[in-house]
Amino acid sequence: MYQMMLSDLDETLLIGQHVPVFNQEAIHEAKKHGLRFVIATGRSHRMIGDILKEIGTYDMPGEYSICFNGGLVIENKDFKILHFQGLDYKLLRKCFDYGCKENLCMLVFTLDCCYIYNPDEFEVNRKIEQKTPMKVIYDHEIEFLKNESIAKILLVKRDMNYLKELRDEMYQDIGDQVELTFSSERYLECNAIGINKGVGLKWLADYLNIDINDTIAIGDNYNDVSMIKEAGLGACVSCAHDDIKEISDYVCEKNFDEGAVKEVIETFVLKGA
Repeated sequence: MYQMMLSDLDETLLIGQHVPVFNQEAIHEAKKHGLRFVIATGRSHRMIGDILKEIGTYDMPGEYSICFNGGLVIENKDFKILHFQGLDYKLLRKCFDYGCKENLCMLVFTLDCCYIYNPDEFEVNRKIEQKTPMKVIYDHEIEFLKNESIAKILLVKRDMNYLKELRDEMYQDIGDQVELTFSSERYLECNAIGINKGVGLKWLADYLNIDINDTIAIGDNYNDVSMIKEAGLGACVSCAHDDIKEISDYVCEKNFDEGAVKEVIETFVLKGA
């Protein structure tokens, strides 16, 4: 019997910024059967309050979330930090310099704020919509972040081929020091080395004494691959890239906006319960 399910947010659990009712209902029913439902996201814990309210785990003891692609694990009650592994300032500087050289919009996340450099109007508006604590910065000054708890940096470009080439270039330089992955078809995400959602899943499973074989993970993009592989059952939505489908144990018939999360819950948690 599966005891814990992790779900990505964008293009997996959410439609826009909300959990659709059909997913909410499936989650609530699964919880009645003892399933822990955990969001596993690249977002900050400061950006998920409304989502947790919709799935019924906001400010609840014994409920958990994985943020910053596995860099942060919290208990939802008072957003209690259980585990955090951030990005060293010197490595932030190296990633930031690549973004400056390419004149990219960049999002630097600390535990408390998102700093948007070379701002893209869409990204600024999206962070407003997500109710993200943020500051827009029009120069390239990051020295003030030296003593901050830095979670990650995103380099933004709506061209995946371009981002893959940039990833390859960065990998040659700092690939042994920084975890590089993609999300939402426009982000090159830079976390501390060894940080990914699969590591977050394993950390939380160990913390809760849950056998990894009794876990489910569902996602859609490359920053979800590690947890799809790590979970006892790894699933992806129907619109996932073909190479993500190939490593998944289960490929949903439905897309995220049609109820892929609900499909997995009904098929593997509620069926026969």
